[in-house]
Amino acid sequence: MDDSAFAPRRANRIEAPVTPEIERVLQRYLDIQVQEQKLRKEKADLQQALAQYLEQAPDGVWAPVVAGTPVKVRYARETVVEYDEPVLRERLGERYVHVVRPDPRKIRSHLAELEPLLAPALARIGTPDRDRVRAAVERGLVRTEEFAGAFRKQTRTRLAVMRAQPSGAESPPDDDGDMER
Repeated sequence: MDDSAFAPRRANRIEAPVTPEIERVLQRYLDIQVQEQKLRKEKADLQQALAQYLEQAPDGVWAPVVAGTPVKVRYARETVVEYDEPVLRERLGERYVHVVRPDPRKIRSHLAELEPLLAPALARIGTPDRDRVRAAVERGLVRTEEFAGAFRKQTRTRLAVMRAQPSGAESPPDDDGDMER
């Protein structure tokens, strides 16, 4: 099989031997991922069974004792409404702005074009950005001494293990991505 189908996207390929110990570690990791997936499915099924059991109960907290262990179960129903945004945008025209509120995901996806509009509020809603700090120092807008004691530098290691899929497709990585040192 052609290894290029399993090459990582946007990353340098690491050349490291697979020792027997590392092979055992990776195999165990993959086994745990399969177990996690099965446990998540079982947990969802159990939550559904509990929700069905409590469907006639009012929203609140249930505190049963199970095999001598006090358990706390929060139960609440929530109505979720999903709107057909393109249809509403067309139907309401200029009035559409009266029925919407900022959506963080949409803001994030359009941030580059929104940034000039947000500039007046950046002191309240902004966070220092490493590249911008560096650029401001280089342009003489701020001095490095002004940052002394005002930041903490950490090295974070990101690690994701997934089963490689042919044709550039990857299975989603597990959620254990960040490790602080």
